[in-house]
Amino acid sequence: MLKSRNLLWIIPLLLLLSFPAWRIPVASFLSPRGGFDQSFGQKQEQPHNFLMNEVTIIQNQTGKKTAEVAATRANTTDQINEYVLSEVNADLFGDKEEEVNVIAAQGTYNTDSKKLSLKNEVVVTRKSENQKLFTDLLHYYGEQRKLHAPVATRLKGPNIEILGSSLEYDVATNSYKIGGRVYCTINDPEPTAPN
Repeated sequence: MLKSRNLLWIIPLLLLLSFPAWRIPVASFLSPRGGFDQSFGQKQEQPHNFLMNEVTIIQNQTGKKTAEVAATRANTTDQINEYVLSEVNADLFGDKEEEVNVIAAQGTYNTDSKKLSLKNEVVVTRKSENQKLFTDLLHYYGEQRKLHAPVATRLKGPNIEILGSSLEYDVATNSYKIGGRVYCTINDPEPTAPN
């Protein structure tokens, strides 16, 4: 005779013993239909691809403007916080309010390191000294406020022309360091007529 308390252990026992008979139909009923896409649950980051026209980047240190970089166009790259610039025109400011102008055909700017890399027809102009620097590759490190040209450079000023294989320029102190084989041509200034 079956009592209700005997059913409590008989029903689970019957389910366990009959498991091989009902396992396959229940498993096929519970399996997902149409297959399973492995990438469905994975989070995909959206790429940050965009293009900006007429861009101006301003750098400040201790509340004082140290650089202003303008470009006709900027677009993102595969690296985060790096932008490719076209037709770059940058003004770098020294401690004594001296302005150094840099123009280039192309460049890249990293917002984390504040590094500006310029290439193709780079011209650096110091109007106060009437000097121009010509090179094909130039890096500006915004934190240190230094320019570095690791390739051949030509510095031209009144009555002087200097050719070197590399150049470092400190914008804050207005000091040059030219490396490699250095060739310097100094012309005598034209004598002034006596009064």
